[in-house]
Amino acid sequence: MALESYSMAARAEDGQRTREAALRRLTDVALLPASLTSPQERSVLDSVLAYAATRLDDTARLRLAERLAPQVEGPRELALALAFDKTEIARPILTESLLLKDGDLVHVAREGMDEHRALLAARRDLSSAVADVLIELGDTPLIVSLLENRTSQLSHRAVETLARRSAAEPELQAPLLARSELTLRLAQLMFWWVPSSMRLEILNRFTVERQNIHEAMEDLLAATFADTPLDIALSVVRRPAPVPKARLARLFGPGIDDFSGSLAMEANIRPETMFRILSDHGGEPLAVFAKAVGMNRKEFGDLIVMAVDMRKGGGLPAKGDLERIGELYDAISTDRADLALHCWDTALANEVLPSGVAET
Repeated sequence: MALESYSMAARAEDGQRTREAALRRLTDVALLPASLTSPQERSVLDSVLAYAATRLDDTARLRLAERLAPQVEGPRELALALAFDKTEIARPILTESLLLKDGDLVHVAREGMDEHRALLAARRDLSSAVADVLIELGDTPLIVSLLENRTSQLSHRAVETLARRSAAEPELQAPLLARSELTLRLAQLMFWWVPSSMRLEILNRFTVERQNIHEAMEDLLAATFADTPLDIALSVVRRPAPVPKARLARLFGPGIDDFSGSLAMEANIRPETMFRILSDHGGEPLAVFAKAVGMNRKEFGDLIVMAVDMRKGGGLPAKGDLERIGELYDAISTDRADLALHCWDTALANEVLPSGVAET
């Protein structure tokens, strides 16, 4: 009985070796230079290989995947079959192989398992078409992995989608801010729901001195237009216009019924934007606004008190918060603050922020 079992095992092992040898020979022929075989012959070999590979054990399929991965030309149908295999077998194909085209990778992203999508997220030079599908179907950890893959390409639509999702999925915020595809408009929109450290990063990276723009467009920027949307758009590139001290003094004096609306009018921004600035508990928007409209340190302090009173917030911010926003007020230039202020005004014009964002 033992001898019979040994004999059966030996025959099975011989059969596996024979199958592997046949597959190796088929693969050798399939990988011959294109000049040595016709397209029709290569197609036949590819179909046979894709079917025969399912008869091999895991070790043999892995060796086959590793052999195919560095090839620029070869059996594409086989590569696609291996791409849907177990994670350890699919890995070299999905992360390296050039045999699969974007359409194939989109197919794997849509029809494969979460494990296949995770491998694709780490693929070098991943196209935006495949990234769009991963963002559509993937969970937050997968998208974080995709964002951290700096060789991946993101479409504008993807960045727009993720910027908005980052309000509810804070794990996306840091890797998204590190992406070069993030635009000034979307970064200034994210400003309203990211923590203080990221707000400072946004103000450092997504504001700029506009001296060259001002000099090149001086005559145009001095004009006003009956076209309100154009006027609002141009506010992002106009020179800062500090509020005269006499008018500021009246705003902080007694008898002002609509403090928020009056400030908005003086700063030439929308009342909704001004209300959001005053309602924000983080304090950074107050510092930016104060610098943009030319407030001095005392006026900035008065603005903080007025904002707290308006919010019925039950007291001034803690000492550490006051120091933090005071340092921001000192560090940011009037021109950069004015740019941020009017970017907020235009970015928020058609936005409905998630619930609770104003209380960040």
